[in-house]
Amino acid sequence: MATVTNWIDHLNKPAEEVAGAIYPGAGSVEGILVIIALILWVGWHVLTARAESDELSRLARKRHSANDHKSNITDW
Repeated sequence: MATVTNWIDHLNKPAEEVAGAIYPGAGSVEGILVIIALILWVGWHVLTARAESDELSRLARKRHSANDHKSNITDW
Protein backbone atom coordinates (compact mmCIF):
# COMPACT_ATOMS: atom_id res chain seq x y z
CA MET A 1 0.00 0.00 0.00
CA ALA A 2 1.38 3.37 -0.99
CA THR A 3 1.76 6.16 1.52
CA VAL A 4 0.95 9.72 0.55
CA THR A 5 3.62 12.07 1.87
CA ASN A 6 2.57 15.30 0.16
CA TRP A 7 -1.18 15.81 -0.18
CA ILE A 8 -0.89 18.98 -2.26
CA ASP A 9 1.07 17.24 -5.01
CA HIS A 10 -1.11 14.14 -4.79
CA LEU A 11 -4.38 16.07 -5.13
CA ASN A 12 -3.08 18.19 -8.01
CA LYS A 13 -2.17 15.15 -10.14
CA PRO A 14 -4.40 14.28 -13.07
CA ALA A 15 -6.65 11.27 -12.56
CA GLU A 16 -4.57 9.14 -14.94
CA GLU A 17 -1.48 9.43 -12.73
CA VAL A 18 -3.18 8.54 -9.48
CA ALA A 19 -2.56 4.86 -8.71
CA GLY A 20 -5.99 4.24 -7.20
CA ALA A 21 -8.02 5.05 -4.17
CA ILE A 22 -6.23 6.65 -1.23
CA TYR A 23 -7.99 4.46 1.32
CA PRO A 24 -7.78 0.71 1.93
CA GLY A 25 -10.52 -1.70 0.94
CA ALA A 26 -11.53 0.01 -2.30
CA GLY A 27 -12.97 -2.10 -5.07
CA SER A 28 -14.77 -5.39 -4.71
CA VAL A 29 -14.62 -5.25 -0.91
CA GLU A 30 -16.79 -2.13 -0.98
CA GLY A 31 -19.33 -3.84 -3.21
CA ILE A 32 -19.56 -6.81 -0.87
CA LEU A 33 -19.99 -4.52 2.13
CA VAL A 34 -22.75 -2.58 0.37
CA ILE A 35 -24.59 -5.81 -0.44
CA ILE A 36 -24.25 -6.98 3.18
CA ALA A 37 -25.49 -3.61 4.43
CA LEU A 38 -28.52 -3.76 2.13
CA ILE A 39 -29.37 -7.29 3.29
CA LEU A 40 -29.11 -6.23 6.93
CA TRP A 41 -31.19 -3.09 6.28
CA VAL A 42 -34.00 -4.99 4.54
CA GLY A 43 -33.87 -7.75 7.17
CA TRP A 44 -34.16 -5.20 9.98
CA HIS A 45 -37.24 -3.67 8.38
CA VAL A 46 -38.86 -7.07 7.83
CA LEU A 47 -38.27 -8.14 11.43
CA THR A 48 -39.46 -4.81 12.81
CA ALA A 49 -42.61 -4.82 10.66
CA ARG A 50 -43.40 -8.38 11.75
CA ALA A 51 -42.92 -7.55 15.44
CA GLU A 52 -45.06 -4.42 15.19
CA SER A 53 -47.77 -6.31 13.32
CA ASP A 54 -47.85 -8.99 16.03
CA GLU A 55 -48.07 -6.34 18.74
CA LEU A 56 -50.89 -4.51 16.97
CA SER A 57 -52.76 -7.78 16.42
CA ARG A 58 -52.41 -8.62 20.10
CA LEU A 59 -53.78 -5.22 21.09
CA ALA A 60 -56.63 -5.47 18.58
CA ARG A 61 -57.75 -8.80 20.08
CA LYS A 62 -58.18 -7.18 23.50
CA ARG A 63 -61.16 -5.12 22.28
CA HIS A 64 -61.14 -2.40 24.86
CA SER A 65 -64.47 -0.82 25.67
CA ALA A 66 -65.20 2.88 25.60
CA ASN A 67 -65.02 3.12 29.39
CA ASP A 68 -61.72 1.29 29.99
CA HIS A 69 -59.90 4.58 30.48
CA LYS A 70 -61.97 5.12 33.62
CA SER A 71 -60.46 1.98 35.17
CA ASN A 72 -56.93 3.34 34.63
CA ILE A 73 -55.80 0.50 32.34
CA THR A 74 -52.18 1.16 31.51
CA ASP A 75 -51.65 -1.45 28.75
CA TRP A 76 -53.50 0.18 25.87
